Amino acid sequence: MSIITRFAEEIGILTLIYASFDVHLLCFQRFIRMFAYGQVTIILALFFESLGITEDKTGLFMTSTLLGDVVISFLLTLVADKIGRRKILAAGAILMCMSGVIFSYATNYWVLLIAAIVGVISPSGNEIGPFRAIEESTLAHLTDLKDRPDLYAWYSLLGSLGAAFGTITSGWLVEKLQEDYSWSVLKSYRVIFVLYSIIAIFKFAASVMLSPLTELESIPSEPKPDPASAAERGSSSRPYSGEGDSYAMRPLAKVNESTDSLTANNEDETEEIYEEMNQFSDTQKKRSKWLFWVDYLPQLTPNSRKVVLQLVLLFSLDSFASGIATQSWLSYYFADRFGVKEGALGTLLFVTNLISAASSIVASSISKRLGPIITMVATHMPSSAVLAVLGFPSNKSVAMILLIVRSCTASMDVAPRQAFLSSIVTKEERTGVMGVVNVVRTLAQSAGPGLMGKFASMKMMPIGFLIAGLCKVAYDLGILVSFLGTKLQNN
Repeated sequence: MSIITRFAEEIGILTLIYASFDVHLLCFQRFIRMFAYGQVTIILALFFESLGITEDKTGLFMTSTLLGDVVISFLLTLVADKIGRRKILAAGAILMCMSGVIFSYATNYWVLLIAAIVGVISPSGNEIGPFRAIEESTLAHLTDLKDRPDLYAWYSLLGSLGAAFGTITSGWLVEKLQEDYSWSVLKSYRVIFVLYSIIAIFKFAASVMLSPLTELESIPSEPKPDPASAAERGSSSRPYSGEGDSYAMRPLAKVNESTDSLTANNEDETEEIYEEMNQFSDTQKKRSKWLFWVDYLPQLTPNSRKVVLQLVLLFSLDSFASGIATQSWLSYYFADRFGVKEGALGTLLFVTNLISAASSIVASSISKRLGPIITMVATHMPSSAVLAVLGFPSNKSVAMILLIVRSCTASMDVAPRQAFLSSIVTKEERTGVMGVVNVVRTLAQSAGPGLMGKFASMKMMPIGFLIAGLCKVAYDLGILVSFLGTKLQNN
């Protein structure tokens, strides 16, 4: 085996190359979606500033957007396996396109807020909407356990690359339109939202190109009892065995056991049995009428329920911290405190996202040797500590260096985390669980931007970065204590 081949296997590129066309389409969707999110995140807070909207209202907008995403994502991910994963991904792309169109024309704060809540606009530069949960569940559905760390690493890397190229494209495009073509600040920002809508159209096309193999395989349901055929079933000499019969037909066992010896004396008893069966059937119909929605909820085993609850609590803490230090607020911080222009901001975030993308591949290699839990904690905790002190340097260069240093390990926990989550629940639970986890994370994250908006209005953003960093350190320690040594499963 050549050195090149061994290196390709080590970084997982061969796993991606030999994956199915569906996997390639999912990764392509991830790349272009994060490209669109990266374009928006660098100018979102500055866009509202150009409209004369205060930092408090900007923070409220980000929080409300994330809260709206919680509701839509929760509903769509819960029904994804019932309605169809491809249909949900396509519907999300339509909502994404709609939001971009409205933002490219509207000026009213409340119209923009409604468009962001109902549609898909990322205020943080990170994932938003139902896409990620469904795509990650589908990737796990299409691949074996041994290949998942590699695919999740490349899935994460392509997302980081998309965000990186999105930020640098947005930053320099806006600056060039303003300086070379004398466009107003607001007009140059609106071009970004036009591009956002165009990208959503490509994402819609990729969604409808996915094959039926991406759907959760259907499980044949038991046939419902037919009272009309009860007499025929009762005439059979086969005794009731308890196998292959639905619960609703069990009252017929008494009839089947004594078919040949039925007399006029037990005809009344037989009629009572049929009446009991019909009453049971009527009860089931009433239940299905009022509790139909229960079938759409993820059915968890007791063990999965316990693990998911622990993860939800810890992920919520991490997401709350991420909501405080979003890329939109980071861009605003460097522009407001140090006067950094859009082009330089785009370059800065391009570098940080590029480093994050490269680190994802390194994380995959480390995870193969140390396991997902140790990899998550050992890589994420240093970046958490750097975030805590990010706002204190008064020198622009030092602050930029800290942000770049943080990016070296900030995303290395993503692929191991998703591989771990997908491997501790069954395949039937996976989409629903990932959807619930992502929704709860978004809910927790939604509190962060509003809090940072308050800090920004009081010129106290360094305190926000400190709180975010300490929360992330607590999350890392919680993951280590709670899940070190947990066994993984393939299905």
